[in-house]
Amino acid sequence: MTGGRGTPGYAAPELWMPLPVTNKCDVYSFGMLLFEIIGRRRNMDVTLGDSQQWFPIWAWNKYENKQLKDLMVVCEIEEKDQEVVDRMLKVALCCVQYRPETRPVMSVVVKMLEGTLEVPELLNPFSHLFIGVKYEPSDSLARMAWNVGGSDWTSSETIMSSKVVTETLSCINMR
Repeated sequence: MTGGRGTPGYAAPELWMPLPVTNKCDVYSFGMLLFEIIGRRRNMDVTLGDSQQWFPIWAWNKYENKQLKDLMVVCEIEEKDQEVVDRMLKVALCCVQYRPETRPVMSVVVKMLEGTLEVPELLNPFSHLFIGVKYEPSDSLARMAWNVGGSDWTSSETIMSSKVVTETLSCINMR
């Protein structure tokens, strides 16, 4: 591949760098899609105040500061759906990690969304935007246990037929 292709803001950061393109790019994009579902809006909205313009970073700040209730109110998430949305948000944050090797594989994403696998402690996926992190692959990060059952890829058919996607979309009333 000679250059990055994809929608800025949805395409994985490595698409714009001289790094291999892997299925982890799709994981990143899926995470960005989850943010849109949670926020019920485009991830970038310049009509909102500075703090909410880019929803993924605003959502991370709410998560980091233990203010998810504020996020639920702003996004008009009903109380009965808050547990599902909380899990979705954590999974989205896992999916958009800056380093591809720290992102889960899709089979793990599905299990986390279903609640059959716990979402691990999260690193700030956006810290590179503030402190100028340079990407250097790390063996220790690459050994994170995202590969479940020896499979590191789940087809889109498996994901779309998953009851998680159906339940998630049906429990959140889109505007």
